[in-house]
Amino acid sequence: MEKRRITFKEILCLLVLLTLAAGAYFWSLMQPDGGTVVIEQDGEELYRIDFTARTETETLTVNGTVIEVGPAGAAFVSSPCPDQVCVEAGLCDRVGETAVCLPQRVSIRIVGDGGDGAADAMTG
Repeated sequence: MEKRRITFKEILCLLVLLTLAAGAYFWSLMQPDGGTVVIEQDGEELYRIDFTARTETETLTVNGTVIEVGPAGAAFVSSPCPDQVCVEAGLCDRVGETAVCLPQRVSIRIVGDGGDGAADAMTG
């Protein structure tokens, strides 16, 4: 059985694909952080805060969970739930990021400037 060799065209095609993938990755890193924090409980919007315009951190309490919204983003600080997954999720600061405390039915979402709840690539 004869071994097949990789042709120049196949190497070139692979390099083009790798370059496109790397370009897409670095483009996504260059996208602006931030937008609007939407805090919901049971699917009902409670707060909508533009955190990019903030200079100070605000602490909110929703159904026993403590959420901090500041210039860098929003995060669960504490929760009465036993596993603390929501707290471990860390800071949400990029459009499309979400953190949820399921036992307390509270969520943090970061939406873009439009923020109108229209479907996008993340929710579509």
